[in-house]
Amino acid sequence: MKAMSLSIVRGSIDEAKQTVEISWIRPRYLNKEHLQVLVGKMKEWETKMEQVIGMVENQADELLQK
Repeated sequence: MKAMSLSIVRGSIDEAKQTVEISWIRPRYLNKEHLQVLVGKMKEWETKMEQVIGMVENQADELLQK
């Protein structure tokens, strides 16, 4: 998200399909190591979002039962 806001990468986030597509990377700005860090950050973000979704789903069940 930060890389997109800084115009380092361009792409889209499709919440319905739960995908992120990177269509452009600023030339010569990101080397292989930077890309590996970016992939790691995206994986961390995915894990955190899965945790948040799980928490919301669990709380929704509790609210619906009351």
